[in-house]
Amino acid sequence: MITINTNYSNINFKHFRHDIVNKSGKVINRGDTCFFRQDLDFDYFINYMEFKYCDKPKVNIIAHACSDGEEVYSLVSKMIDSLGLKPASKYLPIKAHDLEKEHIERAKKGRYNFERFEEQSADIYLGPKFSDYFNYIYSHKIKVSPNLTKHVDFSQSNILDDVKTIDFNDTVLLARNCWHYLKDKDIINLAKNLSNRMNKSSLLVIGDYDKEYNIDKILRKYDFYETQVKNVFEKIK
Repeated sequence: MITINTNYSNINFKHFRHDIVNKSGKVINRGDTCFFRQDLDFDYFINYMEFKYCDKPKVNIIAHACSDGEEVYSLVSKMIDSLGLKPASKYLPIKAHDLEKEHIERAKKGRYNFERFEEQSADIYLGPKFSDYFNYIYSHKIKVSPNLTKHVDFSQSNILDDVKTIDFNDTVLLARNCWHYLKDKDIINLAKNLSNRMNKSSLLVIGDYDKEYNIDKILRKYDFYETQVKNVFEKIK
């Protein structure tokens, strides 16, 4: 039997954090994110997509639980920088969703605090090209350039509802570091629905925090296996 860990005390949140609580003061959802989050190797991930979808003219990328958009903008900027705009365009625009209206509004504004550890990660992935995608407003404050915002469509929605209607053919779903906020029955139903609807042309991307709550083990029960890229899963049947 797989145990779903619901102890939040060992999680170390960085940068943006927004707790959503119920009437009893219990945290039922949380927006936390940063640029180029370290539990996904963006280079390997993009290279793997290029290999997997080399003969596909169009690939859909959907990011659920996108929080205020920092990770989505990280991915888009790195894709364009690595591949060039024309080759990257087959993955764009990314459709990004979150439960919380406040998160989506922040994402659309594209203005962020930019901490030192994020600067270091951005320098690794983008180097001097950083200014092609992000502009400093003043020290440790940045704004996403319009040539990046136009490649992401943000909207408010619930993955538990959307999973029933998404066409998963040639589709990459990012559902990262969010599973542990779901009820136990919803975790199982989501894994089951993804297993039923995804196929070998799909990819599912989770995060390190999800693994702390045994989500990877649950996914294995539903025919997902982890690829050579950390936290990136495929259906085996």
